[in-house]
Amino acid sequence: MVKDPGASAGKPGQFMMVWVPGSGEIPLAVSARSNETIQLTVKRRGDTSESLHELGPGDEIGLRGPFGNGFSLPSGSCLLVAGGYGIAPLRHLYRSAPDAAKLYVVAGAATEEELLFLDELNPIQVATEDGSSGHRGDVIEPTQEVLERRSVDRIYTAGPEKMIQEIYKMCEKTGIDMEASLERVMKCGVGICGSCLIDGFRVCQDGPVADLQQLSRLEEFGQWERTFSGKRESL
Repeated sequence: MVKDPGASAGKPGQFMMVWVPGSGEIPLAVSARSNETIQLTVKRRGDTSESLHELGPGDEIGLRGPFGNGFSLPSGSCLLVAGGYGIAPLRHLYRSAPDAAKLYVVAGAATEEELLFLDELNPIQVATEDGSSGHRGDVIEPTQEVLERRSVDRIYTAGPEKMIQEIYKMCEKTGIDMEASLERVMKCGVGICGSCLIDGFRVCQDGPVADLQQLSRLEEFGQWERTFSGKRESL
């Protein structure tokens, strides 16, 4: 939990640039807010995130943001589909919704230990890649099962881009509205460096949330990503 009055006024789906003195700066989605504080959910996946895990109460970090756009507030019956740490911005959305009783959650992760906020979000379907909890595999099949049983007005999703691409195909086929939080390498957060571009879409400013129509115009969506050095690699 971090005290930051400016960040606490942000919308679900926006992100912060988080700087750890002596390490580096990374983008992180806000997973909850309360008064003048925000919560950040951080996976150990590099030097800077590792440094964040080593901090304790009273340690200082640098924050810039919130940046980008956010999710629209849910209305009607909505499904939240999370892959891995994509659960973080969706948790913030869930907590901010005017009527959480109309929100259904499908949560997936690599292992049972990486499934987060289960007691709080009470997912109707769970998936793990190793089969340690719920469906063995990703969230695609459980999501399809939910859509066969329930009427859904909109899907909100965050997680690996290949997963989001499959959710996009479902929505395109069924006509269900959709908003997705995209993830790319972000260095500046303000649309200058170009490291987060998907075609001409600046994830840090035009996103990170994109709707069905925006995704339909991105030829690189689900196909390519760029490394920190700028090299393009196949997803």
